Amino acid sequence: MPRVRHLFVLAAVATLWLLGTDTVMAQPASTQADAKPPRIASANWTTTETLIALGVTPYGVSDIANYNTWVKEPPVPPSTIDIGLRNQPNLELLAQNPPDLLLSSALFSRDNARLERLMPVRIVDNFYTGQPFYPATQAMTREIGDLTGHQAQAERLIDQTDQKLTRAAQSLADISRPVYVVQFSDTQHVRVFGGGNMVGTVLDRTHLRNAWTGPTNAWGYASISIDRLAETPDARIVVIKPYPRQVESELENNQVWQHLPAVREGRVSEIAPVWPYGGLVSMQRLTRSLVEVMTGSAGAPDA
Repeated sequence: MPRVRHLFVLAAVATLWLLGTDTVMAQPASTQADAKPPRIASANWTTTETLIALGVTPYGVSDIANYNTWVKEPPVPPSTIDIGLRNQPNLELLAQNPPDLLLSSALFSRDNARLERLMPVRIVDNFYTGQPFYPATQAMTREIGDLTGHQAQAERLIDQTDQKLTRAAQSLADISRPVYVVQFSDTQHVRVFGGGNMVGTVLDRTHLRNAWTGPTNAWGYASISIDRLAETPDARIVVIKPYPRQVESELENNQVWQHLPAVREGRVSEIAPVWPYGGLVSMQRLTRSLVEVMTGSAGAPDA
């Protein structure tokens, strides 16, 4: 988005909030409840997660069914409408009653020209920012807080995440075993997470040793065949669910998987779905899950 357009969107949304505030102050108490905040839609699950975490009910979000599978928390409010795919929002639906602002990401920016004819569009991202993942995610959280008038909630979420990471580091201080954190692509391949993303941030902040030291892509993971998980034979393997269709059942007969040292010796753990490209709520959930599996305490204190 050109800088002039970028500043216009921010100014427009800020004006909406100021007008809303002025209206509330000027109205008698009996009508203050009628004042409504701007309706904000989100085409990006990371901004969706953050909006809800800050106490904002999104007007619409993309692909709610898959959000519920891959992200899970915080849950999408029942009143929020589904605006279509993340990479292809439903323009016909949005045109019927456009939101005051659509939050998107750089990954899905190809449709912005069409979308901007219907509504203001704002790119809000924690990738492609030139910053490390954690500062970029903190900055994204503050930006959404500024856009929605929830600055205090944004600061609380940032502080809470810092505290949880600090407590997790204390819980994991005696863990020396390296760990692979992976998601399955199919029965023969996984995405293994390195640095430059949420997994790398949590491992660095908690002093866990990442068993994967190879190159990664812009999202901080590498697509590898599962036999490469034997390259660090003493590592634990942590699998982020969900599994693709039929993969979990087929692993029982997958000889390559079954002969990995970690599988043979019972050093494989599964954790509930968490969006590894997400915001601070996802980071907190990943942190808590890693503390539980690495310490072997399902009832571990909230990390």
